[in-house]
Amino acid sequence: MNNLITRSLSGIVYVLLILMSTFYIPHGSFLLAGILGSLALIEWHNFKPEAHKRGHSVFSVLILLMSLAYFSPEISSVSKAAMALISLVLILMMILQNIFVEDSQRALDSLFRNVFGLFYIVPALLSLAFLGEHSWILAGVFIMIWCFDSFAYLVGKYLGSHKLMPRISPNKTWEGFIGGALFSALAAALLWNYSGVEFLKLWHWLSLSFLVVLSATFGDLFESALKRKHNLKDSGKMMPGHGGILDRIDSLLFAMPVTFLFLNLIATNKL
Repeated sequence: MNNLITRSLSGIVYVLLILMSTFYIPHGSFLLAGILGSLALIEWHNFKPEAHKRGHSVFSVLILLMSLAYFSPEISSVSKAAMALISLVLILMMILQNIFVEDSQRALDSLFRNVFGLFYIVPALLSLAFLGEHSWILAGVFIMIWCFDSFAYLVGKYLGSHKLMPRISPNKTWEGFIGGALFSALAAALLWNYSGVEFLKLWHWLSLSFLVVLSATFGDLFESALKRKHNLKDSGKMMPGHGGILDRIDSLLFAMPVTFLFLNLIATNKL
């Protein structure tokens, strides 16, 4: 009972943070990206913590925050140039330390853990921040993912019999995937009807829901594979009752860049 209350309270705080950042706080998507990204990077470096590498999580968080600030409309061009230079120096320091300090046997694993984390997390959170320009689209991605996850679990639990990827995530089934995808498409249709985003037609929303489902599933499986590699049940303990932040946003890390590219390449033809 206590675990249910804890899980519910942390879930409410998470949803409120998303809603407030998306609809009520000016440039709130940048704030949301900064909070989720910073916590995610700290968790990433704790997958296999080493005392002499703890500074890398600080470097990574600084790179994320400076990247977000660089693209913020409030920052001057001089400040942007300084932030870009500092970020490049920090990235080079991390790479050089991994290459020249580690022995050859551990260098590749260490390089992956400390540098790949930047490319895994930072672009996704930048995409989230950019999507804040269209509040209902950003909220819509969250809603479609939540519908997919919830109904994939329910359909899979009661009707599932064909495993999706048993070696990586034994509980996921094809029936759950299809059921979750259908409810995500239903959510997309409702968003088209009620969100007021005029430049997105019904086929845009339905296509986006399909892409979100695929990318979210890939993100979830990728996170599961990482946790299995490091013998972890959860990515961390930052969300009581839920596990870690990466457990909550693993789907977003793939869905947000896909959504950003879809909007710019297809829906609005900006690129």
